[in-house]
Amino acid sequence: MKQLMAMLDRAADAAMVVDERGTVIYWNRAAERLLGFRAGEVVGRPCHEVLCGMMPSGQPLCSPTCAIGAQLARGGPVRHFDMRTRTKAGRSLWINVSSFPVPTRKRSRFLRAHLFRDVTTLAKVRRLVNELHSVVSVPVEQAHHQFNPAPALSQSESAHLPSALPLSKREKDVLQHLAAGHTTKQIADELCISTATVRNHIQHILAKLGAHTRLEALAIAYHPGASPT
Repeated sequence: MKQLMAMLDRAADAAMVVDERGTVIYWNRAAERLLGFRAGEVVGRPCHEVLCGMMPSGQPLCSPTCAIGAQLARGGPVRHFDMRTRTKAGRSLWINVSSFPVPTRKRSRFLRAHLFRDVTTLAKVRRLVNELHSVVSVPVEQAHHQFNPAPALSQSESAHLPSALPLSKREKDVLQHLAAGHTTKQIADELCISTATVRNHIQHILAKLGAHTRLEALAIAYHPGASPT
């Protein structure tokens, strides 16, 4: 057990270890930095009271009768999962959790180790993907595997772009090709410009729309609440 804790002390991921009763017995410094709780505030408390995890559906995940904990207590494997939690300051965030059973000296008795990391940004991107795919009528189930939006807008269909978009005509052209799933090279070939110029246009689009990724820019530009031209 000491060897495990020594390893978790050096882990980049936040980590905690829970005993057979579901009580936290270890909390590393990465967990302190991520959630704001010091080890002294967490150790000795029930795991479910510390994390208060919620499923993506909004239903409670953490509870005194946690199915994940029961599976780990039997030494069974558990697939990694996402859940929503909150920091000591009350800020909501999403974490991805990897869990594994830790053998004890007692036969068929296991402690539960949980490693978790912040995936809040990824969760926001996934939500934007779902919104974008609902707009362009692509089944949501494909959103996690492949970005496959609607065909590029024709000149007459360009009115679907919001009038408030602070983009030049060329930037709107590039945006339409992005919506068709075209690569940088394909856009360059279609518009008869260099790939470097295409990348510059995309950077300008991201900056003007306040987006961090191409996908986020598309979600903003084609959001159902946007005002048509």
